[in-house]
Amino acid sequence: MKEALFNRVGNEFVPTGLAGSPWHSSLLHGGAPAGLLAFCLGQEAGSSGLQPARLSIDLLRPVPNAPLRVEVRPLREGKRILLLEASLSAGGTLVALASALFIKSTPLNLPDYAPKPKGGLPSPDQLDEVSFRDVLFAKSEDMPLGLHTTVRLRPASLLNETGTGRAWIRLPADIIAGEQNSPFMLAALVSDFGNGVGQLSLGDGVGTINADIVLQLSRLPVGEWIGLECITLMETTGVGQVISSLYDEQGRIGQVNQTVMPMPGFGG
Repeated sequence: MKEALFNRVGNEFVPTGLAGSPWHSSLLHGGAPAGLLAFCLGQEAGSSGLQPARLSIDLLRPVPNAPLRVEVRPLREGKRILLLEASLSAGGTLVALASALFIKSTPLNLPDYAPKPKGGLPSPDQLDEVSFRDVLFAKSEDMPLGLHTTVRLRPASLLNETGTGRAWIRLPADIIAGEQNSPFMLAALVSDFGNGVGQLSLGDGVGTINADIVLQLSRLPVGEWIGLECITLMETTGVGQVISSLYDEQGRIGQVNQTVMPMPGFGG
């Protein structure tokens, strides 16, 4: 059995060291609860035959490295649309809220004049593998291990905290012990890495952290590698967005928006 980010114990999900945050050993990386929420929402959607089209997560508090509980309830159930809501809590405290929209997939032929996405990434097979710890956290001697060191990273551009970046990410572990990672779970987990790949240093050791994740999928990813092409747009208000296009090796699969704010102690 593969190593996993979470072990299921009764009605709770207990994190392992693979799910940790670069900020502190008492916290989880945002990608870990995103993958967990996608698992629980996908389980609730079950055999509806509907495709996950949007996952929106509000990170209300830093998610602690502690047993977590997820509760899911339907908001709308139809033949073409299913809307679910999930709450993530630790010790009775609400730490994140999520909603997921599933829609009926309808095969069609696009007209020639339909806009086509630009950009894209070279194949991950053409790129060298590095660690987020070496790329973004080399200045932090006491940086704990976690999800940022668990994932495999193959940059397609310099990741130098200038607000843009392109990279492929692969997770060599299960998200839930004993459960196969679904494409939806992997897309959700990788979606939180946009702010890492597109990290913007604001100077004086100040970087950015994200307060949410909004993932939109046109289709589910195929294969182990998911690519991110990211740009961070920050205003003098101290509020900004990381906008990321998502890819698999066949092409574009969707996008991620993250709301970001300044964070002292992270940035060149």
